[in-house]
Amino acid sequence: MPDPAERLERLPYELSSTITAVKSASDRGRAESIRDVVDAYRRLYGSIQRFILMLSQDRLNFASVGTSGSPSLNQLLSMLAEQARAAAFVRLRELKAAIEEARSAEQLRDAIFSDAFSNDPAALRKVVTQLERLDAVFVGLCVGHVLDQHAGALHVHFHAHARPA
Repeated sequence: MPDPAERLERLPYELSSTITAVKSASDRGRAESIRDVVDAYRRLYGSIQRFILMLSQDRLNFASVGTSGSPSLNQLLSMLAEQARAAAFVRLRELKAAIEEARSAEQLRDAIFSDAFSNDPAALRKVVTQLERLDAVFVGLCVGHVLDQHAGALHVHFHAHARPA
């Protein structure tokens, strides 16, 4: 039996030169799909936070998503509804419908913890699409509100400075 020093010297030559991936390509695809779900959820969460801040004229402060003290998405949605009512948001009916639909977003995000969903790339893509669509609805409502506000302010400014002919 060779001594330990001799075995250590031969060890590099006895190891296989074949490199084997620890994670298969399908696992990488799964990880990317899960990351896409998390990213889509974070974008939705951030858009709702910015919408609330815009309606409240930056009077509120939020802890970052996922940190201690950060509100849940459902809490943010309730805050958004309150701020929209207080700001006399014109498209309130549309906003309320979007809020009700978005209440399921946390469950959509949590699909990544389900074996059935997290191993099904098509299901994860569908979740990402749903979250991105919700995000687009909120961004559209927010941008529409800002444009309406600016158009109203421009209209008032124009009429205030108009001279009779």
